[in-house]
Amino acid sequence: MSRKPAGAALVLAVVLLCSGCTSFPSPPGSVRDDYPGTCVPGELSWPTDFLESLAGESSAVGGEIVGLRLEYLESRWVWRLRNADTKLDAFGERVDEPGFGRESLIDVRTLEPIATHEVTLTQAEQGTPALAALEAAQQSGEQWPSPLIIEMTRVLDGDQAAWQITTCDTESNQHTVMTLG
Repeated sequence: MSRKPAGAALVLAVVLLCSGCTSFPSPPGSVRDDYPGTCVPGELSWPTDFLESLAGESSAVGGEIVGLRLEYLESRWVWRLRNADTKLDAFGERVDEPGFGRESLIDVRTLEPIATHEVTLTQAEQGTPALAALEAAQQSGEQWPSPLIIEMTRVLDGDQAAWQITTCDTESNQHTVMTLG
């Protein structure tokens, strides 16, 4: 095979590979910056209802959930999920890289993935808080119809990882921020 056809084949492969590529949207500056007035989209799945089962049921989650945020993106409500993930080398073997993670946008109703990309986890996201994500969500006081968790993020509390949780009172649209071990 001459170099010309081989080069053309390589260019075609790259074009076809990237034809489905889209840029992954950055999160808004702070939670609720993008909301169209209220914190409660219709037909919403509440975090305390799906956090436990999502890791085993969705391709959006590769491992332990380390962050969650409700966003309004392009006239659509989504959950932005961050989670630890397993990195594999070219041979399919596990690579020990604690900072390797995945960020996904999922539909608030169906929890189906919309977009996913690889991320580097922060030091807090790599830590192990005293509470798992579901336990922290339950201790936040989230319950239907109010308050609703709109963000869960891992932060460092001293030198320990903890959860910073933002809830929204669905009647008054007031936000409360708390840190849980």
